Amino acid sequence: SSWLNMLENPLTGEPPWCLACRSLPASTSPYARGAHSLSDPNLDKSDPGYISWDEYLRNQEILEANLARRADERSGAPKSGPALLAGLLRCGRCGRKLRVVYSGHGGRVPRYSCSGGRVQRGSGACLNVGSFRLDDAVAARVLEAVQPVGIEAALDAGAQEAGQDDEKRTALELALEKARYQAGRAQRQYDAADPGNRLVAGELETRWNQALQNVADLEARVQAAAAQQPRLQPGERDRLVELGVDLHQLWTHPAAPATLKKRILRTVLNEIVVDVADDPPRNLLWLHWSGGVHTQLSFPRNRSGQHGRTVSTEAVELIRELASVCNDATIATVLNRLRYRTGHGLSWRSSRVAGVRNYHEIPPCAPSPDRLTLEQVAEILQVSNTVVRRLIKDQVLPARQLVSYAPWVIRREDLALPAVQAAAQAVRDGHKRPRTVPGHPELPLESST
Repeated sequence: SSWLNMLENPLTGEPPWCLACRSLPASTSPYARGAHSLSDPNLDKSDPGYISWDEYLRNQEILEANLARRADERSGAPKSGPALLAGLLRCGRCGRKLRVVYSGHGGRVPRYSCSGGRVQRGSGACLNVGSFRLDDAVAARVLEAVQPVGIEAALDAGAQEAGQDDEKRTALELALEKARYQAGRAQRQYDAADPGNRLVAGELETRWNQALQNVADLEARVQAAAAQQPRLQPGERDRLVELGVDLHQLWTHPAAPATLKKRILRTVLNEIVVDVADDPPRNLLWLHWSGGVHTQLSFPRNRSGQHGRTVSTEAVELIRELASVCNDATIATVLNRLRYRTGHGLSWRSSRVAGVRNYHEIPPCAPSPDRLTLEQVAEILQVSNTVVRRLIKDQVLPARQLVSYAPWVIRREDLALPAVQAAAQAVRDGHKRPRTVPGHPELPLESST
C-alpha cells in the first residue's frame, strides 16, 4: 500500500550516505532482502528527511516484527482477539511457538495449543492450555512489576493532555493569522478592481465577504479555546492518580482495548515458556522479561473432565443444606436473592437447581408432617403470615432459618406451646396477644382479657 511504501522508503529518514557508492550501508538495513540501493545520480542527498535515521530504523524493525511468518515464528502484529498472550508463548517440551485456537459455543473460547507432538512423534499435542487463567496470571504479575511507574504514567498522561490543548490553540492562532492575511489580500484586490466592471467587482466582493466570515469564525474558536477550562480538573487529576495506583482496575476496564494490552505485554516480556505438571495439575510458566530477568510462575489447572464454568463450592453446600427443607423452586429464589450465579453466570431456576442436585447426588426435600412452613403455621393457627412473623421475631414461636431469605422451618410440636396458643387465640378474638418474658415464651405475664 501507499503507507507501507512510504514507511519503507529510506528517503523519509536521514541515512548515513555512502558517498562513494551512493547507497545505504548493508549493515544498517534491518531487512534480510539486502540494502536499499540509492545509486541514482539524479537523487539529491542534501535534503533533510522527515524523521531521523534512528527513528526510521525503529520503524523498519516494527514492520519486520509485525510480519507473522511461520518459518521465523515471529509474534506478528497485535490483533483484536481476546487471547492476550498470542505470539509470546513457547512450548516447554518441543520449543515451538504456541498458536491460538478457538473452541466452545460459537468459537468464542480461546486456547493455546502446540502441535509439536503430532509433527515430531506422531502422538498427541504437547500442550493445550486455556487462556483465561493463563492471561489473568501473567497480567497480574506484569501489573505487579510495573506498579511503581503507574503514578508516573498517570502524570505523564495528564501532561500529554495539556500539551495537546496547547498544540490545538497554537494551530488555531496560526490559522487565524493566515485567514487575516487572506482577508486583507481580498480587500486589496477589491479596492484595485475597476468599479465599472460589475462582474469582476461582485466576484471579488463575494471572496472578501467569505474571507471575513472565515476570520470571524476562527476568532470565535480562538476565544472559546482560551476560555476553555483545563481538560483535567483537580478532581479528575486525583482520579487519574488513583488509576495509576490501582492498575488492575484500569486493566480490567471494559473500554481498555485488547490490542493495547497486548502491546504492553510485548513491551515488558520477550517470551513465556509454558509447561504443565500432572501431580498436582499445575501450569508452569517461565517469564523472560525484556530486561533479561527470568521469573517462574505456577498456578493450578483443571483436572481431566473439569472446566472453569462450575458452580462455586459455597453454592453447592448451600443447596445441600436447603435441599433438606426446601423444594427446588424455593432454593432457586433464595440463591438469586443472595446473588449466587451458576457456572455460566446465569440466574437460578428450579431445573438448574435440580441439575446440581443430581450431579452432586443430593436428595430432594422429602415432605415431613412434623416440619411446617410459615404459611402452613398461619393456616393451622388461623392467623395471618404477619402475626406468625411477629411471633417468631419476639421469640414466642421457635423457628429456624438456614440463611437469609430462606423459609422459616417450624416444628409442629411447637404450636402446642401455651404462649403460642394464647397469642393466636388473642389475635383471633381481636385482642392484643399477652406479653411474655423474652426467652421464655411458655410463661405469659398476664392472661388475655
